[in-house]
Amino acid sequence: MNSLILKDNSGLITDKAILGHIHTTLKLEKGDEVKCTVLNQGLTVGIVTELSPEHCRLELQAVSPGHPQWFNLVIGLSRPQTSKKILEHATTFGAKKIHFFKAALSEKSYLDSKIFEDKAYEEFLLNGLSQSAIYSHLPEFKLEKYNPAEQYKDETQKYILDIKTDKSFLDVELDFTKPLTLAIGPERGWITEDVERFHAAGFSSVKVSSSILRVEHAVYSAVSQLELLRRKY
Repeated sequence: MNSLILKDNSGLITDKAILGHIHTTLKLEKGDEVKCTVLNQGLTVGIVTELSPEHCRLELQAVSPGHPQWFNLVIGLSRPQTSKKILEHATTFGAKKIHFFKAALSEKSYLDSKIFEDKAYEEFLLNGLSQSAIYSHLPEFKLEKYNPAEQYKDETQKYILDIKTDKSFLDVELDFTKPLTLAIGPERGWITEDVERFHAAGFSSVKVSSSILRVEHAVYSAVSQLELLRRKY
């Protein structure tokens, strides 16, 4: 954890996982300072005032806004282990929304994955926020049975990763003051109908590699290329 995730600004921590990290990894003592993220509020520094195996109390300094999250992911469902990686690492990169759906070649059973039950996916979003230490809001999460391309027709910057095109992000005009939306296929890729639906909703095809990438690697590659263009490191 690069930043402790706090559910509120009381400064009281009783979560066993976070306490374990405080005691065994950070080895904090009274008076120590630690980076904190107050969930959906902002970033701060906490000073340890009380510490025991059962709880930790922090005196929180002023809370400042986190960096604005800047891209949406629309992504064909893949196996649960892949989805977990995407949820966590896309959050670390600054995802504003993560929208999974059953693409034509997605396995139907993936809709019933346990990570989508009772908001179990939030564990991975929280891990991603902690890793980033610069973002403070949980990304919006959506899960759908059908292609949601039409829902994004009013978005101004939207791109679908498509290995059949010759265009890259260098060939399109990008405005990083506005959110971007990326559509990325499932493990078995897009079929023509998938791509046509996104094109009909105004998505433009781009390619991030001439190689066929794993889904999570396609996410990381696309967002890393965009981060370079933003001059954010």
